[in-house]
This record gives sequence, C-alpha cells and structure tokens, in this order.
Amino acid sequence: MTTTAAATATTAPTLSAAAFLFGAGDDSVQQLADALKESGVVAAATSGLRTLSKAGLDAVGGQLASVAHGLLDIGLDTLLLEGWRKFADLHTAAQRTRAALGSSEVLDLASHSITSTHQPRVELRLDDVPLATVAFDLSLTFAVKAAVATVRDGRLVSLHSGVCDVEGTLGVGDKPLASRSGQFQLPLMVHLGSGLPLLGDVAKQPPPAAAG
Repeated sequence: MTTTAAATATTAPTLSAAAFLFGAGDDSVQQLADALKESGVVAAATSGLRTLSKAGLDAVGGQLASVAHGLLDIGLDTLLLEGWRKFADLHTAAQRTRAALGSSEVLDLASHSITSTHQPRVELRLDDVPLATVAFDLSLTFAVKAAVATVRDGRLVSLHSGVCDVEGTLGVGDKPLASRSGQFQLPLMVHLGSGLPLLGDVAKQPPPAAAG
C-alpha cells in the first residue's frame, strides 16, 4: 500500500517524519504495519519461517512497524536545520561572525532545496537468532522560499519569514510504503532556541534497532 496525501500549513513545530508520512493519530503505527504487510516486506523478511501462521505474521509486522516508527520519530525542523549546516552562505556567515564575536549578519536566502536522506535499519530476531534486516529508505526534500536568516557568533539564531514545501517518501528497496507532500510556514516550523551551531559536526546516524 502506498499512502499519498496533501498537507496544509501547520503550527506543529516538532512534526516528525513519521507523523508527516502517516499522520499523528493513534493509528499511525498500524498504517505503517499495513503498508509493510501489503507491500510484501513482512513476507520477504520472514520467508525462512515457513510454518509461521497468519497471526504470527501480523505480530511480526506489528513489531517491525513499531520499531521502525520510533526510528522515524525525527523532527522535520531538525532535518531541515541539519541540512542548513551544509548551506554555503550560512556556513560562510558563521565563520565570519565567529571570528568577530558579538557581530551578526542577516542573509536573504534565495529559493533553494535541501534533501535529507536516511537509511534506518531494523533487525528481526527469533529467540535472539538474527532472522533478517529490513533497511528503510527515507527521503525528504525541503523547497525553501523567501527565508531571511540571522547568524550571530557562528550560530543560526532566527528565521524571519519563509515558506517551505516538503516532499517525503519511505520505502524498502523497490517497495514504496508512503509518500506525502505538504507546506509549512518556517517561523512556525523551526524553533531555534539559543541558536544552531553552524560549524559543528553533523550528528551521526544511530545504529540499527532490533525487533523481536
């Protein structure tokens, strides 16, 4: 099953990739479980268990969906800001303002796109014996328009305006699970707090989680 929908502007600053693709309701995990089952991902991952009942397959699929859903609990604002750490104009402004502490720069960011890709993996185990590893492919593209950013002391401290179109897809190999597009007002989406360090290392992807 491929889920396709359209979203309008939202005031939720911490909307996660999972909620964006499957909704924020109580049935979000079940939607992912249904997609995993209907796409054949669960059957492929458990192909070595020929005696597994339908109830057993549903249990495996539910557990796989629950763990995968947790790995997709990444805020869209976080992903966008991580992408901006690599944005050349912001990086250059960060270097200049960090070299002259107390200084700040306001940048008119032209329309641009940031693509964030992630490959979370879930290892299925039966009685602590590895059964299969399911590798997900998450891709999110942010098309940013008319954003004005302020950089101070090497940090991105505010976004004054802007609209962001988002397109997201989730799949396993050549099997699509979900896709969605939406639009967000950047001041509502991005909360910077004390500022985002633009010259720090990008966070490393966590190791795969295990289900079973």
